[in-house]
Amino acid sequence: MRTLTHAEFMAMRRFPALDGLRAFAAVIVVFFHFGGAEWKWLSGWVGVYLFFVLSGFLITTLLLREQDTKGRISLKNFYIRRVFRIMPPYFVIFAFIMAFFYLRGDFFTIRYPETLKYYLTFMNEFLPEGMKGAPNDYFSGSWTLGIEQKFYLVWPALMVFAGVAAARRRVYIALGAMAVLIACIPLTAGWYTAYSITALYTSTVHYVVLLVGALLAIVMNSKRLYRFVQPLTHPLFALVAIIGFTALHVNMETLWHSTSNAVVLLLAYAVLTAMLIVSLMGRNPMTWLLSTRPMRFVGDRSYSLYLFQGIAAFMVGALLPRFQVYGTLTAVVVTLVSLLLADVVFRWVEHPAIELGRRIIARRAKKPAANPPAKEMQPVPVGA
Repeated sequence: MRTLTHAEFMAMRRFPALDGLRAFAAVIVVFFHFGGAEWKWLSGWVGVYLFFVLSGFLITTLLLREQDTKGRISLKNFYIRRVFRIMPPYFVIFAFIMAFFYLRGDFFTIRYPETLKYYLTFMNEFLPEGMKGAPNDYFSGSWTLGIEQKFYLVWPALMVFAGVAAARRRVYIALGAMAVLIACIPLTAGWYTAYSITALYTSTVHYVVLLVGALLAIVMNSKRLYRFVQPLTHPLFALVAIIGFTALHVNMETLWHSTSNAVVLLLAYAVLTAMLIVSLMGRNPMTWLLSTRPMRFVGDRSYSLYLFQGIAAFMVGALLPRFQVYGTLTAVVVTLVSLLLADVVFRWVEHPAIELGRRIIARRAKKPAANPPAKEMQPVPVGA
């Protein structure tokens, strides 16, 4: 019954409970789409915002730890990792969907010739509203990848701009970026919106949510700032954070209908998600549950599972018309089929591609520099 020290946090090389949290986020999205009205209370549509906060936290933690150990952030290595992590499964799954409908003779009826330019350039969130969510569009859920890819292009560059700096400067950069993006929300989606996720597709609010996770990573990486969030790693305070997150999460559907400002609601959800992430660093029953092997198994495959859900639902419904009716059984079957397909992609595409990216980075590290520095740069002290 104690808190997690900063040294213990920095010694962690993997956060297994966050794999389980990714599994939860992916599955509730599937249940939102195919579980019917009986699962509305689960507020599955906010699973994508869980992903956003997690992505911001994990990516920034990776960058900061690289800077702490090597003295700098390599943008080339970062982009190599992202290319080999994101693109191979993305394009393989997209090609699978196109091939499936081409063999059925439906390729042109599903409008992929018109939408191809959006999918191939990760501009998915700008897909025209008449195409987005159409019955024959089984890849429109990939709009979140378009958001994340743009975040990956800009945010690491800002971290490099900060240089070997005190955590306070990084915090200012994150808060400044959030302020700019919040100011742009009225231009991209308006402050007030009806119940429609599509109304927010092109909004800058998504990047603010990603930055909430990034800001948390900056705070937790700093020995001086870590003390502000350390109490949340105590089992009792963690319980409060978990209860608070759960209470908001299961009521998001109701609050979304009744709120006059959806942006504030999403930001509140992002903050509570950040608090949940901190609590999952300590020892408590929720950390144990999310760290179990089945949860980590699904979490590792959550990316492909999320992308496969649309085509899996179509295949299941086409094979057994019973599953064209949305409900609990349909959601379970679609989840299992998506997971099966995701496992194949994970084993044969995703994992090998990640390893290939690592080998390329390792080879780059072995190449002698053209003009080696007179003295090797020393790692930045932890918490600087």
